[in-house]
Amino acid sequence: MYRIIIEQTKDYPKRMQYDPKSNIFQATEYDSLLYVRGVTFPYGWLKESGTPPGEHFDAILISGERYDLGEELPIRIIGVFKRSDNDHKLVAVDEKRQETDLAELSSDELSELYKLYPRIDKNAGEGWFGAKTADEVIKYFMQRNINEL
Repeated sequence: MYRIIIEQTKDYPKRMQYDPKSNIFQATEYDSLLYVRGVTFPYGWLKESGTPPGEHFDAILISGERYDLGEELPIRIIGVFKRSDNDHKLVAVDEKRQETDLAELSSDELSELYKLYPRIDKNAGEGWFGAKTADEVIKYFMQRNINEL
């Protein structure tokens, strides 16, 4: 089981930035990609991976619920969007949901999720992948960080 810390919701048109020293979220001058592309799912980081602005893993939470910035919830990782720049985005659901893989989401949820990255460079290895690939990406990330200590 993992935990997500909510960093961005549909209520904030500007990208939110977390300051770990003050434990405060502040709006930046930049537009939120989620907001611009009409994705209503909340976004955050995997607590077990680190804390922004340091190294951490971003996650999109497939949920229609409302959350507060900084809220922490137990989640299940069901997929990942692999980016060519290696800034991969995990896909998660609340641990109470039944889905165990990206392919099990409803067509409406998948359609909304896919709006986040409408252009995919398959030649560069980009794309949406299920739970097995997400697990491999997480293991690689965690192992790499352990080796750098």
